[in-house]
Order: sequence, then C-alpha cells, then structure tokens
Amino acid sequence: MVERICPSCRHGNPLENRFCGACGVALDHDALVPKRPDALVIAGRHFPLAQVRQVGGAVAVGLLAVAADAGVAWLRRRTAQPTLPAVRSTTPESVANTVTILSQRVVEIWDEGRLTRQVVEKHLWRREG
Repeated sequence: MVERICPSCRHGNPLENRFCGACGVALDHDALVPKRPDALVIAGRHFPLAQVRQVGGAVAVGLLAVAADAGVAWLRRRTAQPTLPAVRSTTPESVANTVTILSQRVVEIWDEGRLTRQVVEKHLWRREG
C-alpha cells in the first residue's frame, strides 16, 4: 500500500489528504512512499514487527502468569474447609470425641403479596466417637 509522507514531520497520511494530519503542512503530490509490510507505523514512525512481536509475547506471558496466580488463589479459597462452630460436651473423656452441629433454614411462602406460611427447619447433627 502507498501513503503520502509529510516532508516536515514524516507523518504517514492517506493519499486523499491534501494536508498533513499531524502538523497541517500542505502535502506534495510527489511525496509518495510505499509502506513497508514488515513495519508497524505509529504516529508516522516505523517500528519493526519483530520487536513488536517480542514485546507482545513478553506481555502475554506476564498476563498468563498473573492469571494463573489469581486462579490458584481462588481455588485455595474455594476448597478451604469452612470451620463450623462446634458445641462439645463437658465431660473430660468425651470432649475430644463429640462434635455437635446445629443448622436452621426458614422457608417463607407468599401469596399475592402476603406471607401465608412460614416453615422453620432445624437440624442437629452429633458425632460421638
């Protein structure tokens, strides 16, 4: 592809531009320079694609490492066993062998905006060993 290069700031402009998009200088019709397919043009400057690919690869590897660390931390939090409050009996020989867990669930049934029924479920688990 061919572009028009500004004689004063060396900014690359499309062929239909009569004035430079960066500095506003009138562009000559004979200032046509072919684009290099192996370079990236940013603000009129050419950067070799090999360097851009190396930097992009390093950034991608860094982002992958951060994502992996975040995923491992999330999995550790997710798989950690929650500690439930345990109620133990007071006799010395059964203190280390008895675990009691109490849970409660409330189910509310609404009909036309009114609470018509409420069910309270309580569960008690006791393990004695």
